Amino acid sequence: MSLIAAKIAITPTLMWAVSAAARRWGSLVGGILSGLPLTSAPISIYLAVEQGERFAAEAAIGSVEGLGAVTLCYLAYALYAPRMGAVASIGLALAAFVLGGAVLHGLVRPGLWLATAIDLPAMALVVALCRRRAASGVSARRPPRWDMPARLAAATTLVLLVSTLAPLLGPGLSGVLAPIPIISWPLIVFARVQDGVGASLDVVRGSAQGAFGVLAFYIVVHATLGAMEPVLAYTLSIAVSAACVLPWLLAHRNPRAA
Repeated sequence: MSLIAAKIAITPTLMWAVSAAARRWGSLVGGILSGLPLTSAPISIYLAVEQGERFAAEAAIGSVEGLGAVTLCYLAYALYAPRMGAVASIGLALAAFVLGGAVLHGLVRPGLWLATAIDLPAMALVVALCRRRAASGVSARRPPRWDMPARLAAATTLVLLVSTLAPLLGPGLSGVLAPIPIISWPLIVFARVQDGVGASLDVVRGSAQGAFGVLAFYIVVHATLGAMEPVLAYTLSIAVSAACVLPWLLAHRNPRAA
């Protein structure tokens, strides 16, 4: 399989699996899975293959900074969703992402460890805020026919764009764009429209829990790429990421009886 074929095949498959899990086991489990590095890990791998291991290792720093912007976006939604309508709260959350990315990467540029110190308490705060209004249910509504194709197309487009434009963007900006929650946000929006604020906050809460695994993935990638074989480095990174998220997933997996 060529690299371009892998990009087109793997990303929509992962997106479909997360969406199917959300419908089967509820918004919280879908959020946890969507918070995993399902698009950012493939992007990092493609960057390493196409641009070199050093490029991908440096991009991991930008991704940790970008993860701070993602967490700020979740935090804004958790604060305003219970008080505002869907369009206003989602708009504010996306504005918070843009502002956070501009500050963390464009102005402050805290680097790997300071960005990590910012990300961790912010993610924990999002989880705590969303826990108050948990819904944790499985939607009984049938989503529109265009729902799944739209999600698959959005996730695949992000992977193709970032990996294709990487030589122009450089490692820092490529890294910042990698953790954009292209899988989480469709889940959040449709949960809000179809099942209400509580269900959308479940997705946000799960995504914030999954973000602990994303953060671990980037830290290990930065530490191991160049120090060991790329296959081993990414295997270890994904394993550590999964280990961080598995306890959340096991604690909240609660399938309904058929």
